[in-house]
Amino acid sequence: MRKAFAILPILLAVALTVTGCDFFRRLAGRPTSVDIEAMREVIKSREEARQAAEAASPDSLPKADTVSPAAPAAGSSAVKEQDKVVDSAPASADGKKRYYVIVASFSKVENAGKCAERMENRGYPSELLKFKGGYTAVGICGTDDEQEAKESLKELKRQDFCPQGVWILDRNRK
Repeated sequence: MRKAFAILPILLAVALTVTGCDFFRRLAGRPTSVDIEAMREVIKSREEARQAAEAASPDSLPKADTVSPAAPAAGSSAVKEQDKVVDSAPASADGKKRYYVIVASFSKVENAGKCAERMENRGYPSELLKFKGGYTAVGICGTDDEQEAKESLKELKRQDFCPQGVWILDRNRK
């Protein structure tokens, strides 16, 4: 019996050396190294395609098809009356701005209101924009001129408090 227990670790070591970890991963139902490498290639090709698409049209702006009307939370002290809520109607029809630099989005309106207040304190006029799915975005530097919106984005990116992932919303793109 002792010989069996002494031989078992040797057999396991030989099996691991000969077959590699893929044998055990296959037994456990996990992806093997070949599967993992194939997934890496798919992800890499998707990323390259995305980057190529961005490089082909650097001036294109994200679509605004997820914007919907919203109202600030009732009784919320964090959302001030000066904060406006923008809906998805065409900018020219309702007199509101077409382009906004989006600095953040939140699932709670109160947090969006706090962020909008911080942007106001730093000298950036802000508005709250409600998106489908319950998110409220903080848009700053509202304008009807695309070039002006791009300049505002560049200026914001030069600031030390600029959050990552800021982008320009075009409310008229569908």
